[in-house]
Parts: sequence; structure tokens; C-alpha cells
Amino acid sequence: MVNRINIVILIMLFFLPVGRVFARADTLKVVSNAVREPVMVPGEWGEVYRWVIADENVPDKEEVLMLIRYHYGSFDRLAELLRYLNGGKAYTYLLQFVFPRIGRYTIKPEELPVAAMRVPERILPMAYIDAGVLVPAVLMEKEGRADSSRRVIVALKNNILYDLALVPNIEVELSIGKRWSLNTEYKCPWWLNSRHDFCYQLLSGGMEARYWLGDRKMRDRLTGHFLGIYTEGGVYDFQLKEENGIRGRYYTASGLTYGYARRLTGHLAIECSLGIGCLATGYRKYTSYKGDLVWTNGGHYHFIGPTKAKVSLVWRITAGQ
Repeated sequence: MVNRINIVILIMLFFLPVGRVFARADTLKVVSNAVREPVMVPGEWGEVYRWVIADENVPDKEEVLMLIRYHYGSFDRLAELLRYLNGGKAYTYLLQFVFPRIGRYTIKPEELPVAAMRVPERILPMAYIDAGVLVPAVLMEKEGRADSSRRVIVALKNNILYDLALVPNIEVELSIGKRWSLNTEYKCPWWLNSRHDFCYQLLSGGMEARYWLGDRKMRDRLTGHFLGIYTEGGVYDFQLKEENGIRGRYYTASGLTYGYARRLTGHLAIECSLGIGCLATGYRKYTSYKGDLVWTNGGHYHFIGPTKAKVSLVWRITAGQ
């Protein structure tokens, strides 16, 4: 009898660690299933973007928003970069607290590894709308203002190419809706040295209406590709040496532009554009004689081709900041 009891006890002791191994394997399987990649369709990334704006607890929030904006459309690349960002802290947070609210895959917090997750310091207040759809209350309040808070009201610019040609210049661009903007520019080199018969003077102003291309929902305003139509005009007086001088009674230029603007950091951006059109001017040539100008001849000149080029630094002033 004693031998039978000992045999039963040995059998129980043998299966006890085996049972623990199987139990641990089941737990790991649940955890592994819980953190597998969610299936996010393109339209749902727009919802993710709005949730991130509303949630102050998202790690590296500004970087996450930037990645979504600039890689919207390349969703595999976007997910890869989010996993790489700061060791994946932000992506882990999105897996637990954002994706389950939007996608077709639900992650239960209790199934996630405790070491990899951290309960947010402040949970967003929730509100139910449209038959049980869960939405953050702060998002309901700010949804109407989210787009306007990112609206660019004005951008100040300086064309580096003009600076290299010793031409002081300034531009001001105003956004009109999501796709349109109005750009104005002014340049005014006014260099004169009578002793050396040197004159480099130009007064010029112009305006340009721009249409911004692409999907504007996920882009900052005044960034991306654009097409424009422009017109400008002014007067000039150029003399590099005594024998040669030319004075423009007027000049006008009109045409089409294509350009691209990209945000560098914060409020700073860079813009490149090229304008092709028609330039017309009426001019008079002169030479200097004992301090006086002697007119020689004049006429009109027309040109079709590139009439302006820009590589501009842009300082964007936005609402809500």
C-alpha cells in the first residue's frame, strides 16, 4: 500500500513542472497574439492622426505626427519608422491605446507584457456618440478646430539667389483655404557710385496666385508641389562702366510657375520654384560725359523663356501657436 502511494506521488511530482511549462506556453501564445500587427486600412490612418493630436500622453507626439504627414500613403514604411522611433515607445503606445479604437483588431491591456507597457498618466475623458462609438471628449471639442489650428496665416520669405546677386528682397504669402495661396514679392537693389560710373538699381514688385497639388488633408499648408500664375513689373538703371548704360522706362513679366516647398523644422521651410513666361521692356541706352548722361539710342525688347528662379527660406507663422 505504501509503495502504491509513493508511486502516485512520484507521478504527480513529474507532471507538475510539465503542466507549468504548458501553462506558460499558452500564456506566451496569448501575449504573442495580442501584440501582433493590427490591420490598418489607409483611411484609418487619418483617424490615428486625429487621435494623436487629441492625446497628450503619446510619446514623441510631434515626431509621430510628422511621420504620419510625410509618409502618408507609404503605410508599410510609416509603420516601420514608427517602430524604429525612440525604441518603439510611441508605436507600442499606439498599439495599446489608439489602434484598438479605430482598427478591426482589439488588444486587451491585461494581455500585454507589463514591462513593455505603461498606463498613461491621464486617461482621456470619453463620450459616446452615434450609437455607441467611443470618442475622446477633447477630440469632440477640438475636431472642428483641428484643421484651423494648423492653418498657415502668413509666410515671410527671402530669395537666396537674389541675395547672392546683391538684390535685397522680401516675399509675403497668404494661404487661402487648403489649396490656394497668394504670394507677393518686392526687390530693391539701389547701389550707386557716381565717381566710378557704377549704377545697379531696380525697383520691382509682383504677385502670384498658387494652386497646391496633392492630398491636402495630411499636409501642412504651403508645403508640397504647386502651380502658379504670376505677373510683375518695375523700373531699372544699370551701368557697369562709363561706355555702357541702360535705363528701363518699364519692364513687365508674366507667366507660369512650378515649385516645391518642404518644411525643414518648426516654422522654417525651404521653397524652390521656376517661372517661365514672357518679358517685355522699353529701354534707353546712354553714356556718361563730364558728369552728364548722353542718350545714344533706345527701343523695345521681348523675351520668352525663364524669367525668374527662386530658392527661398520661408518663415511660416501659424494660427494657434
